[in-house]
Amino acid sequence: MTDLLDNCGIPVFLEPWITRFYTPLEIDLLTILNGKTMTADEAWEKLGPELSDSVLERAWRRGVLRRLEDGRIAPADFHVRFESWALFEGWQNLPEDIKDRLNRWELDHYTARHRGTVASIKAGQPRPAAETCPEYLLLDEVARLFLRIGHFYLWPCNCRAMVRGCNQSQLTCIRFSNARGIGWEISRERALSIVKEANRQGLVQSAELAVDSQGRLDGALCNCCNDCCFPHQLSRSLAAEKIWPLSRYLAELLPEPCNGCGRCVRRCPFGAIAQEKKEKGTPPAKPAIDDNLCRGCGVCATGCPQEAIRTQKIRESALETYYT
Repeated sequence: MTDLLDNCGIPVFLEPWITRFYTPLEIDLLTILNGKTMTADEAWEKLGPELSDSVLERAWRRGVLRRLEDGRIAPADFHVRFESWALFEGWQNLPEDIKDRLNRWELDHYTARHRGTVASIKAGQPRPAAETCPEYLLLDEVARLFLRIGHFYLWPCNCRAMVRGCNQSQLTCIRFSNARGIGWEISRERALSIVKEANRQGLVQSAELAVDSQGRLDGALCNCCNDCCFPHQLSRSLAAEKIWPLSRYLAELLPEPCNGCGRCVRRCPFGAIAQEKKEKGTPPAKPAIDDNLCRGCGVCATGCPQEAIRTQKIRESALETYYT
């Protein structure tokens, strides 16, 4: 079992729960692979007719196997398996303390993977276009970005599926490619309507984009909360609130149309808008926006019935050509 844990990168504390993640046949398959690659025929010779094409297809879709370009198979890293398991298999019978440890393990991995990029951006270096870095987008920017995207796939939000820290819908992640063929392909119009509804519910729009050497765009449009979102958790732990996701705007209150309804205070996910308590017999106080806390996500502006908030650009993005 130790070899299986090492070969797939499975944390040791999950050893008693390994059958929650892999079927007995998958465990046998990963054992004979032993961290190496082989053809499907070679695996079949060792395991016999139980190892059908449909079993291999299912193992690939579930994040158990990788398919290499030459057609050989290899064990998938457990981070891939965990994402698929959390998204679609519903946290089967794990104790709460194990769930918490697993989420911490995944968040630590995410933080370690991006720590260097965050430090580089904080030091004033431009973000690398080929690396996926999140940045807040306004609704009209999302609409323009979607005009450049050829395919849209609806996935459950992996952050909310893992953390389960809020009651927001999980069906909000719009990906632009379909890893392992498990997303639902939807139209551009449907994708935009999902984003608009997510914004109405108070979720913020964050693009995770990367551009390859041929100038091709890939990534996803996330609709994030501040409770579950891994980028937001990373930003708190690394004091990178304006950088990860990248903040490009500040919200500005227009006092004249503002009637002090306080909806912006309730909608802001970052506590950046405050309002003094109304005294009896007096009109409501105008809210105040703290620029140090504001991320420029625009959720306050889209939810203001008086259109009394506007967003002012404070920073450019290296990828703005794709959505401006």
